[in-house]
Amino acid sequence: MKNIFLNCIKRLTFLVIALLVLGSCNEDTPARIETASVSFSISSNDILVSQNVSFNIQSTNVINGIEWDFGDGTTSTLQSPSHAYAVVGDYVVTLTYKEGTVDKIVPKKISVSLSNDINGRSTLKEKLASLNDKILVCAHRATASDKPENSLSAIQNAIDENIEIVELDIRETKDGELVLMHDATLQRTTTGTGNVNSFTLQELKQYNLEKENGALTTEKIPTLKEVFDLARGKIYINLDLDEKAAFEKVYTVAKQYGMLKQVMFYTKDNSVIRTILRTNVDLVVLPFIDDETELNSFSSSNLNIVHYSTTSFNTAMVQNANNKSIGVYANVYVNTSTTPQSDNNFQIDRFIALKGNVIQTDHPTYIKKYLQQKNLN
Repeated sequence: MKNIFLNCIKRLTFLVIALLVLGSCNEDTPARIETASVSFSISSNDILVSQNVSFNIQSTNVINGIEWDFGDGTTSTLQSPSHAYAVVGDYVVTLTYKEGTVDKIVPKKISVSLSNDINGRSTLKEKLASLNDKILVCAHRATASDKPENSLSAIQNAIDENIEIVELDIRETKDGELVLMHDATLQRTTTGTGNVNSFTLQELKQYNLEKENGALTTEKIPTLKEVFDLARGKIYINLDLDEKAAFEKVYTVAKQYGMLKQVMFYTKDNSVIRTILRTNVDLVVLPFIDDETELNSFSSSNLNIVHYSTTSFNTAMVQNANNKSIGVYANVYVNTSTTPQSDNNFQIDRFIALKGNVIQTDHPTYIKKYLQQKNLN
């Protein structure tokens, strides 16, 4: 009886060991299942609107049941289709195929852009280099009579009045969208209250813009993308990022909407200006310069124009910039109750005498006409 019991224990122990070994082998050597390793490539990394691009499947096996969805409402069942996008934006392209009876999906996000070269349109850098003693006018916050500041209607008014540049303030929403707004809060210029960055874009769009006198309008807070759609090829833009928006995000949108050669980037933080120049030395930057030391801290080859303060905008500093082939940008009648009419054009005449190059002002239409009368615009 004892021997029978021992034999049973031995057999049971052998069976347990065998099962453990078998389980271990199954873990280390999984079953081989033939599957297609599928991806796809695109013929261009920089896709432009209206440009035909090709999509090519890369697979270790022949695949069936192919369907492409280009993300803009169009599809194809071709093996290697080509497609052109009509509208700038971000899209998700999906390739669907059959693996047995199962649908497999391969997605890829793409960005479709406008060219940063605009036919028949000078770049801002070219414009600044060819002034020949002429003076450009910049509408501060796209200021226009009877229009809200930083609004699409004010920008359109500047375009209609042939103003050369609009200065716009950029801020970021809670969900990462870029909009026009000077103040960190909504209450001065809209029907809302609270911080801009506490709201999503959809939430901000419920509020209306108000005019300077508090009169209500039907206009909404515009996005930077809407601004670029309106302004491209029609007007240059000074993008004010100073303590408002991250350059990297603004740069990405400007590049996608074909505006890199039509804008300048402004901030009083000259460390940010240097970061911008490291990103792309061909960009037009607008550093705020308060003295000669600050001006000399930049390589003149990297600067096309500088924003002088009330302190630095003087004969010696303007001459210093001119000697380096750098233009001078300064404020005239900005954020003040003084008007050209109330001081008999004194500030404009001083700007002309000092030989500045770009006037930023809250009175763009009046000053443009005044300059034209003197053949300076």
